[in-house]
Amino acid sequence: MKNKFLFLLALTLLVTGAFFAENVEAASLDASKSYKIINRFSGKALEVYEWSTSDGGNVVQYDDLGGMNQQWRIIDVGEGYQKIVNIHSGKALEVYDWSTSNGANVAQWSDWNGTSQQWDIVDLGNGYYKILNRYSGKALEVFERSNENGANIVQWDDNGGEHQQWQIIEVPPADTITVNETIVVSAGETFDGQGRRYVANPDTLGDGSQSENQQSVFRLEDGATLKNVVLGHPAADGVHTYGDVLVENVVWEDIGEDALTIKDEGHVTIRGGLAQNGDDKVFQVNAPSTFEIINFTARNAGKLIRQNGGTTFKTSIFIEGSVITDMNEAIFRTDSSSSEVTMTNTRYSDVGTKWYNVQNITESNNFEF
Repeated sequence: MKNKFLFLLALTLLVTGAFFAENVEAASLDASKSYKIINRFSGKALEVYEWSTSDGGNVVQYDDLGGMNQQWRIIDVGEGYQKIVNIHSGKALEVYDWSTSNGANVAQWSDWNGTSQQWDIVDLGNGYYKILNRYSGKALEVFERSNENGANIVQWDDNGGEHQQWQIIEVPPADTITVNETIVVSAGETFDGQGRRYVANPDTLGDGSQSENQQSVFRLEDGATLKNVVLGHPAADGVHTYGDVLVENVVWEDIGEDALTIKDEGHVTIRGGLAQNGDDKVFQVNAPSTFEIINFTARNAGKLIRQNGGTTFKTSIFIEGSVITDMNEAIFRTDSSSSEVTMTNTRYSDVGTKWYNVQNITESNNFEF
């Protein structure tokens, strides 16, 4: 009788899923968050070996040490596929050299939205996922079922093995810091937030609404770099730039009044990162500038870029390897006949009229989904 009871209890637990850790639904994977990806068989983390930032940097498994080379951003590129981008390098997980062979190496490469960099992340319903390459159809696995640190990650026919199953675990921001006064990053300096979240004091900087004259959380002087920062709600008026600046791996969980405003002439580069949930534009351009947006994700706003209304100065916009979705009005809106836009290797959907009054447009290898 006792054995029968235990059998029935085990069967009930198995059917209800109580034997398994609570699973995060695949649909809930959020590109604004960081994740670690843990192999079921070995218990080790997917990482870029030796913190490489180079194209072709190898991907292996290693003890879960919490480093940014073991953290990944999972970005919806439409049609049921994701790209998996390393937080440290900003490069995308791909099957090397477009191989369709068993045992082909998996590495990182510059993110250009190719199908060898797109993955079908399949929820197995048991707390784990299988990760299938779009181009080859093969599964991400630890080669030869190794338990060793540094074991190679390859692709292979989907055989359901535990070495082809992965747990995807959110890595929360390190800390949340309330900013009472604009943080100034001086000329030539780098501010590395190391994954911390920054929120504005609404009484001193602004509440992140569309009210004018809010203050920025960060002010970047000529030659400054801002990196590895999460801007939470409220973000007031985000980031202001004055000259040539680099903004790298910055996430706006909520856009606020604007995510970033170009206040003075310069060359502004945004590389990696994400901005979401804005009532109006994501980026505001108030001065003649060259504005590069590389491997960026933007979703749910009025428009991606707005040149200050009524201005006629020239702005040169370059968008590359990005994903842009759910813009109510456009990707770029300008009133200047001299401003121009070049967009390459970018995926987009539901972006309104796309180019609003833009006269000079160059496009290649873009995909609407």
